Amino acid sequence: MKKIFFILIAIISLNISAQKLHENGKYVDVNGVKLYYEIYGKGEPLLMIHGNGGSFVCFENQVAEFSKHFKVVLVDCRGRGNSSYQKGVELTFDLQVKDINLFLDKLNIKKTNILGWSDGGIIGLLFAIKYPEKVNKLVTSGANIFPEGVVHFDDMKKTVAKLENKNKNHENDLDIDLNNLDIYYPNLKYSDLNVIKSKTLIIAGDHDEIKGEHTLKIYESIPDAQLAILPNSSHSALIENTTLFNEIVLHFLMQQ
Repeated sequence: MKKIFFILIAIISLNISAQKLHENGKYVDVNGVKLYYEIYGKGEPLLMIHGNGGSFVCFENQVAEFSKHFKVVLVDCRGRGNSSYQKGVELTFDLQVKDINLFLDKLNIKKTNILGWSDGGIIGLLFAIKYPEKVNKLVTSGANIFPEGVVHFDDMKKTVAKLENKNKNHENDLDIDLNNLDIYYPNLKYSDLNVIKSKTLIIAGDHDEIKGEHTLKIYESIPDAQLAILPNSSHSALIENTTLFNEIVLHFLMQQ
């Protein structure tokens, strides 16, 4: 039976600090880029994948607690954080899924749990579709499967137009590419999610940037998925509602 969690809690406001190279941080060459990563804890792997314009620093409120139970693997996606970027190569989710697959191969991780936020959740869903044998449990927060699932989709187009108008010296190239990623991709259908075999938890804030009906349909399309809607939460539920977010995700990941 599918499970839906509706839980009340006050908002916790937290700031995300700038990412710094850690003493145990490393780089790995995959798919034409250098990906920066850090690992904390021991045990079953838990790969955390961040959102569009940020880095894995977005998970700073999860690492300490989650690394008590899992080997937490944090990676900066191409062009973000401390990872490098390929100019002239279109940024797509399929490209990033390939990055992650090769990254896991380089680290000799055969199978992993995945926690993806925003675009990281999209990557997680696509990865579970393409490489089901490599995913144990999947958690997504604030993920969509086609651009129109975003509340302020038209605003992203306006942002790109402004960036392009002020891009005489190509200083906005990366920002344009990042915005175009979410304007044109992903292009899944709900039925594409039917093949996901991993146990899956779909999370969203009750006033998320992803449309509520879109999140609900994603949940309904994945066999035996679970759904958690965090109240008084925006797209950044993992930052605003850290205690609740961590409790729900850890409960899901650790249950048999």
